[in-house]
Amino acid sequence: MIDVSYEFEYNESPSVLMEYLSNPENWVKYFKPAKKMEKIGPDEWILYLHWFKTVKSKLTRVISNNESEFIITSLGWPKFKMALKTYVLPSGNMTKVRTEFIYDGPLEGTSKKEMEEAYKTIAINLNADIKKYCEDNKCYSKEKDHNEKVFNNVSIKGLKIYEMKTVLKKEIQKSELDKILDQALIDSIDKDVVVIIENGNGIVRFHFSNGDLVEKEGNLDALGNTLKVLVKST
Repeated sequence: MIDVSYEFEYNESPSVLMEYLSNPENWVKYFKPAKKMEKIGPDEWILYLHWFKTVKSKLTRVISNNESEFIITSLGWPKFKMALKTYVLPSGNMTKVRTEFIYDGPLEGTSKKEMEEAYKTIAINLNADIKKYCEDNKCYSKEKDHNEKVFNNVSIKGLKIYEMKTVLKKEIQKSELDKILDQALIDSIDKDVVVIIENGNGIVRFHFSNGDLVEKEGNLDALGNTLKVLVKST
């Protein structure tokens, strides 16, 4: 039986790496024996591998928060079982990726050599491949903060809300909201202050300027008791 591990570090976020690496269809180009895949279920594929003959196998995927595992079992002769485990973990300003390859079957030497070649290919090409993948699938936009995504086209005197200074960002009870709005009104005497409130059911925005409420959007009564509040100021 073979059990080998490799580690990489990338400057992509963990969620982007996890999205890319947990899809077995993105691995086919790195592993030469993999010739074709057919998806047969949400987490199941038929995988065709070629050594001295083409072997039909079944790939099953198991995903947790920061780990994916591909379990590959041959459906004919020769009999073998493989597993590819990928762990994606934050590591300072980088993201660490650890892959573990387990193989139980004939041709162990050949399988180990092919995995080593796959590792070298990944090390050289993965950064460029992920950037291309994210351009095609817009996964970078999925990483944006929720409030930025909602309000990035809203301007106050030509200034984007997400460019304003964050004064407060916290979860509160609805009973605490009046105090926060009163303070925002006071703070707006010589500046613009925006209060954004949301709880998953909707969003409400208050814009205070020169000590007055100049704009309000949304229905506060439609929100529940537990709220997320973001206060921004010029």
